[in-house]
Amino acid sequence: MKNVTFYKFDIEPENNQRLDQLISSHLPEYSRSTIKNWINADKILVNGKACTPKDKISSKSEIEIEVHLNEDVDIIAEDINLNILHEDDDLIIVNKSSGMVTHTAVGNYSGTLQNALLFKYPELRNVPRSGIIHRLDKQTSGLLIIARHLQAHNNLIQQIQNRSIIKKYLTIASGVLKSISIIDERIGRHKINRKKMAVTSSGKESISKLKILRRYEKASLAEVELITGRTHQIRVHLSFIGHPVLGDKLYGFRKTLFSKNIELMKYLDSYNGHTLHAMSLEFKHPSTRERFFIECLPPSEFIQIQSLVEKHSYANSN
Repeated sequence: MKNVTFYKFDIEPENNQRLDQLISSHLPEYSRSTIKNWINADKILVNGKACTPKDKISSKSEIEIEVHLNEDVDIIAEDINLNILHEDDDLIIVNKSSGMVTHTAVGNYSGTLQNALLFKYPELRNVPRSGIIHRLDKQTSGLLIIARHLQAHNNLIQQIQNRSIIKKYLTIASGVLKSISIIDERIGRHKINRKKMAVTSSGKESISKLKILRRYEKASLAEVELITGRTHQIRVHLSFIGHPVLGDKLYGFRKTLFSKNIELMKYLDSYNGHTLHAMSLEFKHPSTRERFFIECLPPSEFIQIQSLVEKHSYANSN
């Protein structure tokens, strides 16, 4: 059974959900097509019975999932430098750089975090998704947890499902944020641009806790805690309230807001990224069962942008 792992947990559906959508919302590290294949192959059972992807789940159910660990076989291990902040027998904490894709996928078969992990830790081929239990967008920097074996992987996935992993991000938002503490807006796929997400009444529950750390003349430094973990959640929520992440062109950032800040304009022209950094993680260690906390500073590009925003704000106040 070396190449097989099992999940078993109870699920509470929202609004009579389809089975494939329900599983996808609880196991976001797996693609929708992978989940459909599992269902069609009877690798996912609901209350002990096989189902189809379209079957609706209307009440609390016991889900059993059998995962075959052969999906990483063709992924190439590559010698890419990684910033490892913590390593023990159960897990690894990586500080992912902005510009690095987390998982291999169509169009990104090389240069990803997954390629790098498989070079440094070949045993991760025996763990689903090479041990990566959550993900960050390509241009988002910061902390990611990697499980080193199946027991740790299943434990950490369960913590994600229970929303007991505390994930906090640092961001510079466009404009001056008002005193808002909770953004509770449902998120789903954008109706026109399928590469984007959007606030929509038919989307999934999405909650972000916002703490304003500093207000500048035309920007705000904020800490955001994810209560849920939807794709692009912080970027979508901040864009929805009219304050897109600085540098995030996909969700409405316009550098013309800073047209009088020549230094910042020039820097943004040369920097192909956005100011969003996964700065801290807190969770229960899978072996010791003690609370584990780790944090890291944002990258130099983030700090430079913050410095230029602050410098211009200070100059205009005198």
